[in-house]
Amino acid sequence: MMKLYLFAILCSVVQTERDRAPNIVFVIADDLGWNDVSYHGSDLNSPVIDELAKSGIRLEQHYSQPECSTTRASLLTSRYIVRTGLQNDVILNGGGMALPTDEVIWPQYMSELGYDNYLVGKWHQGFNSWQETPIFRGFDYFYGYYGGQIHYFAHYHTKFGGHDLRKDYKDKDGKFKQEILKDKLGDYLPKLLTDEAIRLIKSQDKSKPMFLYFSLPNVHSPNQSPKGYISKYCPKGISDYDRKQLSGNLGGLEESLANLTKALKDTGHWENTLLVFISDNGGAPIGIPSFAGHSNYPFRSGKTTLFEGGLRVPAFITGPYVKHLAGQEVNGLFHVSDWMPTIASFINKNTGRSFKLKKEIDGVDNYKMVFQGGKSSRNEILFQINKGNEVMRMGKYKLIVGNAGEYDGYTYHEGRPEIKIQYDEPTTALGKIKCAIGLCGGFGDYVKDPVDGAKIRLFDIEKDPSESYNIADKNPAIVKKIRSRIDELRGIVRPPQDNSILPQANHKKSGGVWRPWKSEEGLDISYEILKKVEL
Repeated sequence: MMKLYLFAILCSVVQTERDRAPNIVFVIADDLGWNDVSYHGSDLNSPVIDELAKSGIRLEQHYSQPECSTTRASLLTSRYIVRTGLQNDVILNGGGMALPTDEVIWPQYMSELGYDNYLVGKWHQGFNSWQETPIFRGFDYFYGYYGGQIHYFAHYHTKFGGHDLRKDYKDKDGKFKQEILKDKLGDYLPKLLTDEAIRLIKSQDKSKPMFLYFSLPNVHSPNQSPKGYISKYCPKGISDYDRKQLSGNLGGLEESLANLTKALKDTGHWENTLLVFISDNGGAPIGIPSFAGHSNYPFRSGKTTLFEGGLRVPAFITGPYVKHLAGQEVNGLFHVSDWMPTIASFINKNTGRSFKLKKEIDGVDNYKMVFQGGKSSRNEILFQINKGNEVMRMGKYKLIVGNAGEYDGYTYHEGRPEIKIQYDEPTTALGKIKCAIGLCGGFGDYVKDPVDGAKIRLFDIEKDPSESYNIADKNPAIVKKIRSRIDELRGIVRPPQDNSILPQANHKKSGGVWRPWKSEEGLDISYEILKKVEL
């Protein structure tokens, strides 16, 4: 079991200019691949991201989880995903899964330190009941969407339909309010979200710190952007259709970041702000048109898989607090669950204030590595324990037991040398046919295997970050050591939740709008639908 951390003894909360609590702006991009940013050598242009990264500290071994909702759950709870029951699947609109309400999440702790907590953008932690939604989990204000994906202009869920753009808050009397934002139909969603974040920044009292969790849709599918964005942002020489579409989507992300940071500077908040930027998982290099085009080169595979391409993502911190460290790269292990304790330590160093944890966490305080150039406090990361997978990074080694995902290989490398890998034998009939004609590693070639007797892979990530050579057979002692550690952690695993689609949860039951379907006695819920055009 992981230790229960108490970050510091509570100190005086008398505020002075010297110890004014720093604003925390946490930006999470969606599906941005390792090689989708130009500072990693991409063929795409990302000058805003590059400049922010250059002026701060890059975390070059930052690991997220392989999918949107799993990363967000681990980030918000500072716990391994296996503790939440969300490890088997991504949360679906109309499904039964949600981050359990007995979990304590980051904004609840930040409230204890006097922060105003805002969520602008994607929630994706479930909404079967109101108690599972942002306002009832520590956020003071929410403007965005509950689900995992959304049409950038029509604001409906692109897989299941149903309107999913809203504003939730509590009025001056503490009564919960919601507004269904149908009056925004046709407006470009990233701009709507950015404008709302800027409004909050401009209205924020400087005597009170803010935690702004800015969770943008870019660059998740569908790759949509306003007219002219592709011609404006796509570099010459890119001919791949999906890659061109992605360039416009990336341009929207760039504009949001530029306008957000400008607002922080114009209002004077920037001098007291630490900005964190990460991607929630690797990019999706395989898919139907307008749903792919990402690159995770030189890493293997991508989103939804447990290879490096699905887990290792762009990440950096920037702002005046770290300007003396500008341009540094940190190469120690860092997991997405580490952000809460690391930022808590940063706040404590600047104010003397802290909070006592209410739940056991798996995140570690990596303050010394990130802010002082020391070694990582983390030696291992548990990514998965379930029926079909066991995956752990320990030191320089990574063990994968079972299947790592439904696809494999490298699908986009812009003319750079193709990395030769040892493909696994396909486990589907289609995959076997394709591999026989030299098309190994495609989507749908693999199904999940049971752990017992399943494929065992061991990679030396320091020497072989592309996971090209399986060294399990040559290193049985290392395999045994890592599997023994996984066995020690089985006691923390919460049974996987059922993700079956529920008829009673369908948006058609509530006028074509996604909202909680469970009734809760004593909860006064009123709402207003702001209409422009009926969907």
